[in-house]
Amino acid sequence: MQLTYTIDQCIALKLGAGYFDLHSDYVLVSALREGPWAYLHFVKRTDEWVNAPNPCQVVVVFEQVSFFQVGEGTQLPNSIEEIGFKEPEDQDPDSFMEQPEDESSHIIFRLENDQFIRIGAQNSFLLTSFLN
Repeated sequence: MQLTYTIDQCIALKLGAGYFDLHSDYVLVSALREGPWAYLHFVKRTDEWVNAPNPCQVVVVFEQVSFFQVGEGTQLPNSIEEIGFKEPEDQDPDSFMEQPEDESSHIIFRLENDQFIRIGAQNSFLLTSFLN
C-alpha cells in the first residue's frame, strides 16, 4: 500500500506540517466501504487538551480496496489504540508491524476493547476539514 502520509508512534498520521494524533485528539465515527473505496472518518474531540488548530475532521481514504474487515462486535464511535501493518496471510489479532514489509501489507487500526479495522488497498491519502 502506498501512503501519502506517515504513521508516527503507531498513533498519529503526519502529512507535511500536519500532525493528527488519532489516539488522543480524534474519535473514529465511521468506517465505510463503497466498491473499490474505503473511508475511515475521524472527528476531533472537544476535550481541552486537544490541539485546537488541527482540523475538525480527518478522513483516511483508501483506493483500490482488496480487503476490508471490521472485527466482530466493533462499535463506533471508538478510539484508536494503535495503527500498524500485517501481512495478508497473518490472522493473529495480537501482533502487527510498525512499517509495512511490502505493498501487499494490510493496515490495521486497533481500537478499544480488542476491536479492529483491517484494510488492504493500493493507495491511501488524507482529507481534512476545518468545518464541523
